Amino acid sequence: MFVRVKSTPNSPRRSVQIVESRRVGGKIVQAVVRYVGVAADDAELEDLKRLAEGMRLRLVAERSEQVPLFAPEEVARPSGYKARFAHGPKPVEDVRLSDIEEETRVIEGIHDVFSVLWRELGFTKIIENASQAKILQDCVLARIAQPSSKHRTAALLEGQFGISIPLDRIYRMMDALHPKTELAQDLVFSATSGLFPGQVDVLFFDVTTLYFESIEADNLREFGYSKDQQFQSVQIVLALATTQNGLPVGYQVFPGSTGEVKTLLACVKKWKHRLDIGRIVMVADRAMMSEDNLAALEADGIEYIVGAKLRQLPKAQKETVLNLSEYKPGNFSEEPIRLAEFGFHPGRRLIVSHSEARARKDQSDRDRMIAKVKKRLVGQLRKKADANTEAPQQPEIKPSKAVKQFVGNHGYARFLKLEGTATVAFDDAKIAQEARWDGLHGLITNSQTLNANEILARYRQLWTIEAAFRVQKHDLAMRPIYHWKKERIEAHILMCYLAYALLRHAQYRVSLQQHAMSVEQLQNELLSVQASILRDKTTGARYRLPSAMSQAAQAIYQAFNLKRTQAPALIHP
Repeated sequence: MFVRVKSTPNSPRRSVQIVESRRVGGKIVQAVVRYVGVAADDAELEDLKRLAEGMRLRLVAERSEQVPLFAPEEVARPSGYKARFAHGPKPVEDVRLSDIEEETRVIEGIHDVFSVLWRELGFTKIIENASQAKILQDCVLARIAQPSSKHRTAALLEGQFGISIPLDRIYRMMDALHPKTELAQDLVFSATSGLFPGQVDVLFFDVTTLYFESIEADNLREFGYSKDQQFQSVQIVLALATTQNGLPVGYQVFPGSTGEVKTLLACVKKWKHRLDIGRIVMVADRAMMSEDNLAALEADGIEYIVGAKLRQLPKAQKETVLNLSEYKPGNFSEEPIRLAEFGFHPGRRLIVSHSEARARKDQSDRDRMIAKVKKRLVGQLRKKADANTEAPQQPEIKPSKAVKQFVGNHGYARFLKLEGTATVAFDDAKIAQEARWDGLHGLITNSQTLNANEILARYRQLWTIEAAFRVQKHDLAMRPIYHWKKERIEAHILMCYLAYALLRHAQYRVSLQQHAMSVEQLQNELLSVQASILRDKTTGARYRLPSAMSQAAQAIYQAFNLKRTQAPALIHP
């Protein structure tokens, strides 16, 4: 496992990832274990690399020896513990260090902060049974700290945490949780809307897929287009909406074969019926752009900002969009952007932006693809030619079998044409036409109150929903899913959703104290708030010795008005 830095072509931005090598079949592939973040400059890169290294060490430690999550008073005490204190335990100041050994170490930060937030958000109301409610809280907090399967969670709680929760009790809790799905979602929405009374008017919407380690299909688990490239496995489709701060609003689960364009309308109808949502502006990417979706949103009086498929416009409208003289400077100081507005449809506006940075990236991507095609074409020719013979400047290849490997790939086929029956050559006219679209991006909206700059600004915040899926997939290990019963699948999704809500609300509260930090940093800081449980070998008494706290951890505690005892103390029987 190692930290990898990936550069973006023609951009100073660099992404930091934690990667490990895995054997798939007969090949070694590199799989991303955690996505840490994107750095805009060298200073941010160094900060992210330090954070990534800390995360890497934590992941390695988790795989070797898990650290208990819960408070020291919850750790199982040895038999006869009370009997040893018949005459009273030694006070801390009388304990000899030579008699002391570390028995275990517990993480206190996750429990301290998120148990408080759990109560404040009203999650104690989800399940009435006190025992099952405690199991739900423990499992959700364990997912924040050390996400794993339910089977491993049960074994971990008993073997490492000293808390015995048999697996069948976790499953019974999940069966009791499933009927409470709408109640739990209502509580999450109330917690989010309570932070912005009358102002939750912008929803960011997107869809992802979650795969199973299975090929058994049913009414929910189905084969479909996998965003994780796991086409050999069945999957479900998850639709999610958040605010511009990344705070959760709602989610819905669909069968795995459901198309993205069908999810938006279904979600809007359900949420509008169940949640107290007034005037909103729905922001979604171009995968959601269908005439049925747009017409239905308009019929319900919902404003939207949706990515536009510019290449699917009628020919005359395409030429209008491609005329860059129509574009005027925008007001985005961090990047020169020019905007144009078109009214091709009654009641709708088409906002098109042109970015020089995006144009350079588009050209770089195309040049790289063309170079790859040329390399493959020339390679085919050189197999039949002398190694010292120079390849032609316009590479061509005639064997029909070799032609199929190019025309079968749409990315290559855009720049190639068939001459005769089996000759491939580059189509310079198509390449030139493709270059005209470099740097262009379109948005469709029915809003009559927002100007072009405001519309573009709101759409550019769509990354928050992408970050939400990244947190749920990577940091909370929402997938792969190992359950097969519909009720438990949906209960698993809900537990991950509750964990996500806790993380985002904690992050938002800390940011209000002017201590902005990522979800990953928040987790790492609270995981570092630990305590050693020390045992006196002569008496069997246990003592708690708290670890030091970083300034960031102290800031988190201050945001929740929490105080932590730093002095060593006896754990009373």
